[in-house]
Amino acid sequence: MSAAAADAPARILVVDDDEANLIAAQAVLADLGHPVVTATSGAEALRAVLRHEFAVILLDVRMPGMDGYETAELIRQRERSRHVPIIFLSGVDKETSHQFRGYAAGAVDYVLKPAEPLILRSKVQVFAELYEQRRQIALKAEAERKLMAENLAVRAREAEVARELERTLMTQALVLDALPLALFVIEPGEDARRFVGGNVQALCGGHDDLDFAVGDWMDRVHPDDRPRLAAAQSALPDTGGYEIEYRILCGSEEQWMMEHAAAGDEGEDGLMISGVITDVTGRKRLEEQLTHAQKLEAIGQLSGGVAHDFNNMLGVIIGSLDRVQATAELDERSRGRLGLALQAAQSCADLTKRLLGFARRQKLQPRELDVTSEMGRLRGLFERVLGETVTATLDIPADLPPVWLDASQFEGAIVNLVVNARDAMPEGGTLAVSARLVDLDAGEAAMANLPAGPFIRLSVADSGTGMDAETQARALEPFFTTKGPDKGTGLGLSSIYGFLRQSGGGLRIESEPGAGTAVHLYLPPMQNPESSREEAPRAAAADLTGLRIALVEDNDALRDVTCAMLNEMGCGVTGFASADAAADALDLASIDLLVTDCVMPGQLNGPRLCELLRERRDDLPVLFISGFRADAEELPTRATALLAKPFDAAQLRAAIGNLLKPA
Repeated sequence: MSAAAADAPARILVVDDDEANLIAAQAVLADLGHPVVTATSGAEALRAVLRHEFAVILLDVRMPGMDGYETAELIRQRERSRHVPIIFLSGVDKETSHQFRGYAAGAVDYVLKPAEPLILRSKVQVFAELYEQRRQIALKAEAERKLMAENLAVRAREAEVARELERTLMTQALVLDALPLALFVIEPGEDARRFVGGNVQALCGGHDDLDFAVGDWMDRVHPDDRPRLAAAQSALPDTGGYEIEYRILCGSEEQWMMEHAAAGDEGEDGLMISGVITDVTGRKRLEEQLTHAQKLEAIGQLSGGVAHDFNNMLGVIIGSLDRVQATAELDERSRGRLGLALQAAQSCADLTKRLLGFARRQKLQPRELDVTSEMGRLRGLFERVLGETVTATLDIPADLPPVWLDASQFEGAIVNLVVNARDAMPEGGTLAVSARLVDLDAGEAAMANLPAGPFIRLSVADSGTGMDAETQARALEPFFTTKGPDKGTGLGLSSIYGFLRQSGGGLRIESEPGAGTAVHLYLPPMQNPESSREEAPRAAAADLTGLRIALVEDNDALRDVTCAMLNEMGCGVTGFASADAAADALDLASIDLLVTDCVMPGQLNGPRLCELLRERRDDLPVLFISGFRADAEELPTRATALLAKPFDAAQLRAAIGNLLKPA
């Protein structure tokens, strides 16, 4: 602090584009007795910082022109103002990401409007007192230089300053104890840290059985991080200082610390080192959550791109195999081989749907499911997932009512639970999967956050390590996992819970440490399944002979295969490689139906082509075909249908027949 700054009072700068907010802030801070300077923009704030020294800056986040984040960065770039504490004020940006951005910009606090006057005044007073303390110390240093030239009056002044310094240090100690940091020194010729301020016990999770004051801090540093910290400390004579993040072991938990250290005066025994340690565990966890979210989004984007291209290719394969299999000249051996190839291609199509379901890139597609048959089909998968050290039993009655669920999501949920159970039994054990139709009473229903009534309770129970109460309480939180790095995303149970809640069901966990875990899935049974089946009788194959169709598909091979399918059904087909080409050349009077892909290159896609053509012919029926459209625009609903790729001739015929069937 310069001599001029030492004479300056602890000014407070308030920056807000709203005059009413400035007046309110002045009123709140008036009792502190410190001058309050106001600015209505980032540029005006920067000019004020050039003119004055400030104890603290209250900075609004949302301002026209230069916002609070940019203003803070410019203040931090100036040497004289880079250490001025900045408190962000925001009445809009309440998400964690905005708070994280504020701390990344160098803020010491992030306060949401409207701020409680007492709390805001207390926060500002802390930094104003710190500024005053630094100012007093600077004044003392100036006084000490003058004391060398003075006599008895100077000696009296020294005593007064000493008492004042003692009071200052006591106040500073109280402030430091309230902040999440600890101050330390390393004496010349020593390696151990001696803590001289702050609350080191609170910083380390309140482990009061650790005597950090005698220098065992380095013993608590994570073994993997200890060499980095020791190397930074050894290089201090050359670097002059360091800033490093590392982990410490607090009981059974790890915490992240940020350590700043600087070299002081060098004596005969070496350098005096001083520094500060702060807890940055919260920030590190936010970074990990952000990384998890970005990974999931990347998986979703990759899955969407793979699904679109892969389903087009599968459409060519399935369509071609289906046409060849329908040839009468095939012998039984060839027909069987083609059947296996077609079955494998259909399995690939189902695999694509599962990939999209895992990445949560497609909407739920519920259908009637028989739990008994679905679990029987998955039984063979259990053996491959569990390995030889885990014994699995399956107890699923045959008389369970059907449920209305997305098949791929249901399968993914069961497989995820089986994998979790396997990981909880590293030395082997037993896995019991059972299902019962139960009438939930009020107590069990409340534990599963469901209404009382009939549900199918499907239980996956293992004999593994189990969970304590704290882990169970967080088990459904997104990104929470007890597995090691790179062994789990923490999204399994939360995704299952979200899928079940969206489907009208629920989930409950029972577990004890050392006694295994049971996860209960509550599935709502279908109401009147027999009547629903009677309402949708199997339709006879439609006769499409003579139907005139315009087919718009940008994949050449798939367009050729689809044209061949339609020709074999007796249709007349005109093919177009893009929606733009169809819009320019299509004669609407010469067609009875438009079959179009949804996503295509060019100015027009499938839905836009439909809108354009219906301006000229309002009654034109349209069949949309698509390999992936989870993020696409909504399709028109009148006289339209959607057929997912890949499809065979029977599915194409059925889709066209249902679309053209009289109402």
